[in-house]
Amino acid sequence: MLHAIALDDEPAALEVLQRYAAKVPFMQLTHTFLSTSEALACLHTQRVDLLFLDIEMPDVRGVDFARLIAPLQKPIVFTTAYAEHAVEGFSLQALDYLLKPIEFGRFLQACNRAYAHVMPAPEGPPSIFVKDGYDWIRVNVEQVLYIQSDTNLLFIQEQDRQVSTRMTITDMLATLPAQEFIRVHKSYIVALKAIRKIERHQVTVGTVPIPLAESYREALQNRLLKKPVR
Repeated sequence: MLHAIALDDEPAALEVLQRYAAKVPFMQLTHTFLSTSEALACLHTQRVDLLFLDIEMPDVRGVDFARLIAPLQKPIVFTTAYAEHAVEGFSLQALDYLLKPIEFGRFLQACNRAYAHVMPAPEGPPSIFVKDGYDWIRVNVEQVLYIQSDTNLLFIQEQDRQVSTRMTITDMLATLPAQEFIRVHKSYIVALKAIRKIERHQVTVGTVPIPLAESYREALQNRLLKKPVR
């Protein structure tokens, strides 16, 4: 279980984080704070695996608070309504940056990233959690062949089953191990090791033909063949 706290000067923003955290099976948001002093005391006295930290606060800016607690080496996910603060946030080696109003899919992506960063590697293959209706499904990353997108609904095709989840393809691509997956079309992500054949306008994954868009073809060939094929 990942133990997290949140610091934000807006009660409504903290309520959103509490509501989202309650839906994540491996996340427990143990405390929320409006005050930096109370949050600092918690960081020094309680188990905290992850800090959700607002950037714009009236007493101490989030980035300054992050610098203050740097010796504690606590992973941070910044939250803010201002996209222009992203560079400043990532310069402090934040795990992620959530732009308000925060969508649940992005929150879950940040949680999966934090879990992989904080928790010890489990025995067996790597996995991620995705939401299927009211249920949470553990997806074995090594079993994934390809992922198809239909608007904000994803169909994850494993070797012996298909799992659907409401999430954008961009968020899923950021959640998966980058060295093992690649986007080949606006609607498809494929596992590199599952590709059996590359043609000009499609790839074959197992026995399934997957469309290959021209804009992604060179990147795919560079990954698999080390150089483009003309």
